[in-house]
Amino acid sequence: MSLLKVESLRKSFASGGIWSATRKVTHAVSDVSFEVARGETLAIVGESGSGKSTTARMVMRLLDADAGNISLLGEDVTCLKGAALRRKRRHMQMVFQDPFASLNPRMKIVDSVGEGLRVHAPDLNRQQRRQRVAEILQQCGMDASIMDRYPHQFSGGQRQRIGIARALVVSPDLLVLDEPVSALDVSVQAQILNLLKALQEKHNLAYLFISHDLSVVRHVADRVAVMFAGHIVEQGKVEDVYAHPRHPYTRALLDARPVIHPAQRRENNAENAVSNDDDISAKVLEAGEPDSGCPYRHRCAQAQAACSDYQIELAANWNNHAVACLFPLVANDR
Repeated sequence: MSLLKVESLRKSFASGGIWSATRKVTHAVSDVSFEVARGETLAIVGESGSGKSTTARMVMRLLDADAGNISLLGEDVTCLKGAALRRKRRHMQMVFQDPFASLNPRMKIVDSVGEGLRVHAPDLNRQQRRQRVAEILQQCGMDASIMDRYPHQFSGGQRQRIGIARALVVSPDLLVLDEPVSALDVSVQAQILNLLKALQEKHNLAYLFISHDLSVVRHVADRVAVMFAGHIVEQGKVEDVYAHPRHPYTRALLDARPVIHPAQRRENNAENAVSNDDDISAKVLEAGEPDSGCPYRHRCAQAQAACSDYQIELAANWNNHAVACLFPLVANDR
């Protein structure tokens, strides 16, 4: 049984007033489904505005879904409210992108990290809470002596370690990680990613990892789901998706990664010289356009007339590698 199961999730946002002539509806998430097993990392990748962070916030119930179901540990949490939702939140915690904004500057570290214990372990006294906070800080690479200091006294990487400790202090089963290293220096990113991997192995945690950085995802995830315009357009094991991208958008994302070595850059330029129409920065759907047809058809060099009527649907082919495309790319090694 999957730890987390998301089925047909949808979310739309309206801009402008109810009676406004310019009112538009943006379909942020459209019919998104996926599962995460205990001890597994599923990464959701895509460009800004693809719907990946909105999906993460709906999983955490920070946003209510317009439609669909979210099951955690076999229980539907989509409509939970009040005390029932608070009890379930012990099993799912979130680490946010910005370590400078996610901690209350007026609270000592012991109070920020231990706040969840007040809600989910009310029987613990003050000394027991301090002991638990000290233990989890040490697991996250921080000395217990920092508990009575304030967030402004720490670097970005240290604050992110504190944020991870705050999420882990209530012993969750699932961590939702929304761009957890994008605000950090590259050298610090590696330290935080290694920490997350070690904590996952120690506690058998499931991770839902939100990122736009394909290099990071390749090293931390077991499976990857690629989102575009609110849809998952490709999903599979990381090694399969990276080696054999089947959706044109996935190929465009992978080709857009910076290349350091000049020889590899020349090789990529030669490969892309045949068709430069598949441009990741080309025309996109305007907010409020009808939600019909493949949303990537305006960018896709392989688009045909049938794509205008195509209803997005993931179809598995081999090794549980699924793609939502009428004309998927031929699998080839990268």
